[in-house]
Amino acid sequence: MDRISEHSLYTISHSSNQVGGSAKSFRSKSPSSKSSNKSYKPADIDGETATALDKFRKANRLLNKELTDTKQALEKEKELTTSLKKQLESSKFNS
Repeated sequence: MDRISEHSLYTISHSSNQVGGSAKSFRSKSPSSKSSNKSYKPADIDGETATALDKFRKANRLLNKELTDTKQALEKEKELTTSLKKQLESSKFNS
């Protein structure tokens, strides 16, 4: 055995110099860190099916938003109708 390699077996080298990779690769990921991938795609789904599912989910989100907006508009119209009915009733009593 070579003297240099034998020496390296018994010594602990603490090198702070980075040889390769990015600085992020040496950091441990904490549970609170977010990954850049925002959607889950199972391995058993092919690309075409995943694309179709993404389109379906997007359409579903848009429909849900439209439904929410429509419900809010309906609620405002109901309040307006109730208010106008009260005004009409009060004008009937005054005349």
